[in-house]
Amino acid sequence: MAWNNPDAYPGESESEYELRKNKESESSIGLLFMILNFSFLILKIAALYGLFFYAGFLISENILGEGADKTELIIYTIIFTYFIFCIIYFLKGMNIALRAKKSKLWILPWTICIIVCCIVPAFLIKSLVPGLFSFHTRDRYYVIGLSWIAFFLFSLYTYSLYKFNLDIVPKIFSWSYYLGVKSIPKKK
Repeated sequence: MAWNNPDAYPGESESEYELRKNKESESSIGLLFMILNFSFLILKIAALYGLFFYAGFLISENILGEGADKTELIIYTIIFTYFIFCIIYFLKGMNIALRAKKSKLWILPWTICIIVCCIVPAFLIKSLVPGLFSFHTRDRYYVIGLSWIAFFLFSLYTYSLYKFNLDIVPKIFSWSYYLGVKSIPKKK
């Protein structure tokens, strides 16, 4: 083995060394992409559902009081967050039923869903973007422009995830969705 490859195994040929290094490089890149994908998933969950978990936490804290047990607080937070999502999917069911009925009232539940699920979290993302820059550059036009671009992109992204115009719902919320569909009387 050549002297310029100090990490080569004893008796390893140059081609074996290059093959082993290529495999190590590919596996480390694969691990890096796996970590990045997991980080993106955590950020996506935090951005999409964090607001609703926080709302469930605030409701739980108000009901239980400040001296509540932490496990009890966590359980109530999960329950109230679930019910918040049930309300959202109930409104989505009403939206789909009103669209199928060809009623113009479908705009009302659709607007509420868009504001709660897309606009409010997007404003949260918009307010976080200037924090990525130094204090002296936060008022510059490119920072304001980037924050608005982040707002619009995140709004479109969340809209594409919730699919408010399609008859699709996660199974865990299907009862609430179908209750919203059934709450609109059929056309006679």
